[in-house]
Amino acid sequence: MGSITLYVPEPVPTLGVVSATYDEILTHPERFFQGSDIVWMMTSSSLVFLMIPALSLIYAGMGNRSFALTLFRLPLITAGFISFQWALWGYAFTFTRSSAKWWGGERRAFGLTDVIAHPIDIGDRGQGGSIPELVYVLYEGMFAAFTAALVCGGTMHRAPPTRFLGFITLWSVLIYYPVARWSWDSDGWSNKLGVMDFAGGTPVHIVSGTTVAAFAVFCGIEERRESGDVVTATERLFKSLYKRMYKRLINPWVELWKTLLSLVRYCAVRYFGKSPPVFEDDESDGDSYDEYEQEVEPYSVNYVVLGTAILWFGWSGFNGGSALGGNLRAVSAWTSTHIAASSGGAVGVLLIWRRKMFARASDPSQNMSYDNLTALYFCDGAIAGLVAITPGAGFVPVWSAAIFGVISSLVVYLLKEEALVFLKRDPLQIFAVHTGGGIVGMCLTGLFASQTTIGLDGHSTMPYPDRTRGQRLGYQIVDSVAGISYTFVVTMAILYFEKFVVFMFINIGRPLHHWRLVPGVTNTYRDHLQATPMQAWRTTGDDVLLHTIDPHNHQGPQPGPITEAPTINGHTPHQQVVQMV
Repeated sequence: MGSITLYVPEPVPTLGVVSATYDEILTHPERFFQGSDIVWMMTSSSLVFLMIPALSLIYAGMGNRSFALTLFRLPLITAGFISFQWALWGYAFTFTRSSAKWWGGERRAFGLTDVIAHPIDIGDRGQGGSIPELVYVLYEGMFAAFTAALVCGGTMHRAPPTRFLGFITLWSVLIYYPVARWSWDSDGWSNKLGVMDFAGGTPVHIVSGTTVAAFAVFCGIEERRESGDVVTATERLFKSLYKRMYKRLINPWVELWKTLLSLVRYCAVRYFGKSPPVFEDDESDGDSYDEYEQEVEPYSVNYVVLGTAILWFGWSGFNGGSALGGNLRAVSAWTSTHIAASSGGAVGVLLIWRRKMFARASDPSQNMSYDNLTALYFCDGAIAGLVAITPGAGFVPVWSAAIFGVISSLVVYLLKEEALVFLKRDPLQIFAVHTGGGIVGMCLTGLFASQTTIGLDGHSTMPYPDRTRGQRLGYQIVDSVAGISYTFVVTMAILYFEKFVVFMFINIGRPLHHWRLVPGVTNTYRDHLQATPMQAWRTTGDDVLLHTIDPHNHQGPQPGPITEAPTINGHTPHQQVVQMV
């Protein structure tokens, strides 16, 4: 290979070993830390924080009208609570030294008493530059806040905000801190095994998605228990699981035959104007569908698109900042992130176009139900790509990022179809997107990790470089399975503990709703009223409320004659006064 001529400004940056006391570092920090690294990490921290209001937009847009306001507010409130907790004890438990393997315990870190300028190594310990500890505290605190905010979408239909905040406080201490420690801290068992997780495939995405899945399972069990139908529900679950496995795995030719028939039908309608006979499947699953089995009607597609755009922008700090410095590895991580999101979004659009094609072939009247789905599927695919590339952004070459996006988008698309049956109480599909995408990313990271990419910061090396790709993949799977298992078990334990506390101390002689507007009006109904535009209280000439008109009519409601607004206990909705109970 020929030589390359470079024009490098003087002086050339160099690294050297310097001995100094902590007081000397505090007095002259500019002598020991690169200002460019600090600026980049501060910028990255701000970008990660920007992802939290992006989640508010996405969750509010994806959820239905009845919960739009709660889902819009809760991520930011949650982030505030967790950031406060991170300052008090979170950082100390996660990243400081201790005799225990699962917890830190340095007193100086509690309350951020003395975390100003202790050096944090950027790459391998003792091999490269460093950043001040306070910068690292801020950056990792944003990760903790964002992960907790991800869980908010799983509370839809279920938990009042105050009880959720109690849950998420315990959850952070018992789940997030230990998993983050074993993944990123030098004393963590996963880190010592050589598992590669650049920016949070397991501690952020797999953990948050599994938490929502456990939340959904818990709520399903409790609802069936209250109705006395636990045994019947379990039998139905296993029957449905068997039937779907039979269709997907044992007899795949049936699905292929149906696909070919749909394609023939489409061609016949498209080119000959005739429709061949439709053969109905006489076999029924025999499952009864309740309200949770219906797909959630999105409140605002525009919110979802805007939120995804902001999330995409913020992910540059989420992955790029995990290089812990302004170096070429950070550039590679951000470039890979952008390519993975773009390819994932493109695959999402192709999948919905395929679905539209078969829908038109089978029933042309179904076109209306797909009007806004192209944008939603693009956003789903883009987020799946972002999630998948997270663990590998700083480990894999840029050319492999498109593979992350394509495979994750396909896997999440298929997993969402199954989750509609088995996780009906996760209407925003957080488990499918984040746990599914996180597992894909962890596995692909083990296959595509490259020393060339890892060493772009100038001082990092691949852990256990003599391992084969298969061995690295095995360790990546072990870490993912450990994250799923630990998170699910501990989340269920927290939920049952909270149920016990509520039963013993709170829920004696009081309604289950944490607060109401007036007796008989729940917070869900209040959100429904507040999220309804003012003109929706107008009626048509037939005294039909406009907000009850077919939602697939995207022309929007047409104003009619103004009539008296509906009343509740003698008051209009906007005259209700919040009463704490």
